[in-house]
Amino acid sequence: MVDVAKEKDPEQLRRIAQTALSEVQRQAQVIASMGAELDRLRGHGGATQEALALLERLKKAEEKTAAPSRKSPSKGKKKKRARSGPAPQPELEVETRRYELDEADGVCTSCGGALREFEGQTDDSEMVDVVEVSYRLVKVQRQKYVCDCGGCVETALGPERAAPGSRYSLDFAVKAVVDKYCDHLPLERQTRILKRHGLKVTSQTLWKQLEVLARDLQPVYEALRAHVILQPVMGLDQTSWKRLSDKKRTPFQMWCLTSPGVVIHAIEDDKSKATFFKLLGEDYEGTVVCDAMSTHISAARGSPRLQLAACWAHVHRKFAESADDHPEAQRGVDFIRRLYELDAESVRDDGAVDMAARAEVRAIRSKAVLTEMHTWLKDLEVLTSTSFGAAARYAFGNWPNLVRFAGDARIPLDNNATERGIRGPVVGRKNHYGSKSKRGTEVASIFYSLIETAKLNDLNPAAYLRDAVLAARRGQTLLPTSV
Repeated sequence: MVDVAKEKDPEQLRRIAQTALSEVQRQAQVIASMGAELDRLRGHGGATQEALALLERLKKAEEKTAAPSRKSPSKGKKKKRARSGPAPQPELEVETRRYELDEADGVCTSCGGALREFEGQTDDSEMVDVVEVSYRLVKVQRQKYVCDCGGCVETALGPERAAPGSRYSLDFAVKAVVDKYCDHLPLERQTRILKRHGLKVTSQTLWKQLEVLARDLQPVYEALRAHVILQPVMGLDQTSWKRLSDKKRTPFQMWCLTSPGVVIHAIEDDKSKATFFKLLGEDYEGTVVCDAMSTHISAARGSPRLQLAACWAHVHRKFAESADDHPEAQRGVDFIRRLYELDAESVRDDGAVDMAARAEVRAIRSKAVLTEMHTWLKDLEVLTSTSFGAAARYAFGNWPNLVRFAGDARIPLDNNATERGIRGPVVGRKNHYGSKSKRGTEVASIFYSLIETAKLNDLNPAAYLRDAVLAARRGQTLLPTSV
């Protein structure tokens, strides 16, 4: 008796499969004969059809086994195949829909008899479907209650609204906020979409819903901002934001402040030193990771408790861009790559950073790389008018701020977290261009801050904003982060 599980010869396995297939065919004839006799006794032909269907599935399975393998036996350990196929959708609501034959199709194509259900047998698959957003006018009836004594009348609580007495629900207002500040749909575009769904509303009406919720969430925004300013290390960046009411004037400036798990946006009139201290406070004590803009450098000179840390990603970008024309610039790229590799050694399997290990690596091994790179920069002979020379001059000129990270494990190598935090508003700027009024900048600052922080903490922005508004109306502050 051959042990099929241990047999390695493909030809022998093929012969075994063919023998098994012949036996299945012989048994099929026997079962078909017995099924026909059973049908005669029952008075219908269902048993035979079911038996033959079962045999057909067995036959196909055996034929697959009998097919000779054209692949040579594998040598050594097989490589793990990359995952393919449909992605799992654990967060989607599951709905089962049953589809049946029309009466006209319920006829056997062989004998013309009526088909009956094959009990317990269905052809199952999955399909991702869409349910369109719908809007409706809800007639709210709040029941009144009265005591027989005539001294008391109570009315049942009604649904949550955008504002007390508003015609629009809280969910409607939250959706308008998320559509604009998360999915970047201007209010005028939203009104056109709403019109297609049968709802006539103006962009001014939508703006009123946004402004009301911004007032509710102002304390949450202020609490987040206060948290960032208390951190010993923060990231800072800014970008322009158009004044739609007066395009001849210089644009607003959107400032972005970050700390682990928090993103704060503040749209101000300019990017001056005065605005820098307006946001951080005159007494800020800590390290600000930022680019080498003159405003930042001037602010650091005027505050002995504040120090700057430069971004290595900026330096890397300059050397990498010049490497095509100046191959020697690749050495600068390699130095920076080594700094990142050393930092990566202190990242644990769960993604958290071992700060003690990082501090030790930076104090010894990273400093050694920095010393080597500084010597290389100092001895370079390259024209400053070239892209390579400009990269070297930028690195050498900002060296004290670039090496700041080596003495503090909390300082990141770059300011990429802040640049990622500002990406959402930049995409929004491409769609709705800017703000018409100062109040518009304040509302945008609040919602961009709360939405980007919620996203950073894996929260659903719409669900968070709704909960935060309800908490604010109870006098509570619900932050979109655990810090």
